[in-house]
Amino acid sequence: MIALESLAEELRAKVRGKVLSHEPMARHTSFKIGGPADLLVIPEDVGDLRAALAFARSQQIPVRVLGGGSNTLVRDGGIRGMVLLLSAFQELSREGSEVTAGAGVRVSRLLAFSSRQGLGGLEILSGVPGTVGGAVWGNAGAWGGSTADHLVRVQLVTREGEERILAREVIPFRYRFSGFPEGAVITRATFALVPGNPTAIRKQISRWLVRRNATQPVEFRSAGSIFKNPPGDYAGRLVEGAGIRGIRIGGAMISEKHGNFFVNLGGARAADVLALVALAQERVRATAGVDLEPEIQVVGED
Repeated sequence: MIALESLAEELRAKVRGKVLSHEPMARHTSFKIGGPADLLVIPEDVGDLRAALAFARSQQIPVRVLGGGSNTLVRDGGIRGMVLLLSAFQELSREGSEVTAGAGVRVSRLLAFSSRQGLGGLEILSGVPGTVGGAVWGNAGAWGGSTADHLVRVQLVTREGEERILAREVIPFRYRFSGFPEGAVITRATFALVPGNPTAIRKQISRWLVRRNATQPVEFRSAGSIFKNPPGDYAGRLVEGAGIRGIRIGGAMISEKHGNFFVNLGGARAADVLALVALAQERVRATAGVDLEPEIQVVGED
């Protein structure tokens, strides 16, 4: 612990943003689950981010970007190394029909800004949790649409600290996958949107939100969809067909409203969620002959 505090003090001298040591990740994830990270860094801008990455390279410290903390399960032992939280990257701007958003902008805020500007196309993301950076990295989506659909370009910083701009065409997006260079950190993204009536756009957003709230357990802490939908089917349907909707292990439960959502009833541990994941995979394999692939990112140590 003494060595960790010394490392944190050295890093604080190099970045202007916040540096926390032994920070519980349950405070920073939508699941409200997770042990401590050795170092949590909140850089103020790209220069700060590059300084943090340079420090990590010099100390041979592994780095992980958290995003908005959704779609992530941090194990109970926490994360060794440095976690980057880009909550200060809050740019939102418009140029013609293009909107650029910083990586730390919440998807809900991007939608609100775009609708006020009379620019549509992203409504399908209504209710998607997390930040723009995380949505782009994981190609988040719903109801048949995805983040990549209207993406034009992405600005990032490589693991080596180089700033790069990638056009949408060179990014190998597919279902819930982006293929960015390993260790790269997304800093902003630009979307090409469609001019429309602001009121009509807001109404469409509201319709999608109503549908989401009616079918998903938004009243509980969760990480979003646990499994990827297998080709031609839905993970939630398969879990429900296996007869395990509503089953509970510790403080975690497979939602009674949607089989592909696991919820924290209060005091759940990562081990509880992972036990439910294993149970669901086993039961679905036995009843439907399908191997469910996790959509959530499981990080850290037991």
